[in-house]
Amino acid sequence: MASLRSSAPPDIDSKEYPTAEDVACKESDVTQRTQVRTARQLGNFERFLATERIEHQEVDAYGNPGPPKTKDFTYIVFLEHPQPGVSFVNERRDGGENLDFFPSSLATLGLLGLGVNIFDPHYSADLEYKCEGLGAWRGQAAWRMRFEQKKGVPSQIRTWRNSRGVFPIPLKGRVWIAASSYDVLHVETDLREPVSELQLSRDHLMVDYGPVKFDKDNTTLWLPWSAEMFMELRGKRYHHLHALTNYMLFSVDTGTGMAMPKTQSPQEQPW
Repeated sequence: MASLRSSAPPDIDSKEYPTAEDVACKESDVTQRTQVRTARQLGNFERFLATERIEHQEVDAYGNPGPPKTKDFTYIVFLEHPQPGVSFVNERRDGGENLDFFPSSLATLGLLGLGVNIFDPHYSADLEYKCEGLGAWRGQAAWRMRFEQKKGVPSQIRTWRNSRGVFPIPLKGRVWIAASSYDVLHVETDLREPVSELQLSRDHLMVDYGPVKFDKDNTTLWLPWSAEMFMELRGKRYHHLHALTNYMLFSVDTGTGMAMPKTQSPQEQPW
């Protein structure tokens, strides 16, 4: 499980990352290859269930986190296909969206599918991409891609909902893509600008993906590992963590059998 941080990381445009010199990076090529890769792996999301631990903390004005409130769920994903060529990642957990089952009054859904949605053709037309070069993530060579919600186009990827309605969240972010396989390794997003209707001035999200090995047929699937969010809402700051462990694989042969993974926490693997 990822360690808790006492304060939010810097905005994605406030930090510089080293890149290899004289390595051409064409966003159309990287985007297309990543779209193909994520489309092929989308079915992996329906082949597993896991234990999801949600931890919520309020952070004081000095950056000190309060005591964590935690809750464990059984986590599973279903893919919805409302029309040909369109897929939606639908997360399900025991307790559903009932706020009484969450460790706080904030129910966060869909965070772990963000890396897929960024390159889904249904959403990608709403975004502008820029390939910034070849860097590294978790010791792997990785293309670094910046993306931003187009002006005048309401976000479909991230929304907030309360008793007053649904509010599109304008995003900007970066994604690290494995140069050898075009697997999404890591995504970070921030607000393009604050959302005054919600008094939301900060919404920094980080999502990690990687391999999970299962005993069944020596299977390895590329799956979400964790999502971490730092918010400043109505003048208060919060830290929210989703971490998956205890992955189980649905048997393709029987449709009911499951196989336990070799390791319970993929973050502990030296990737």
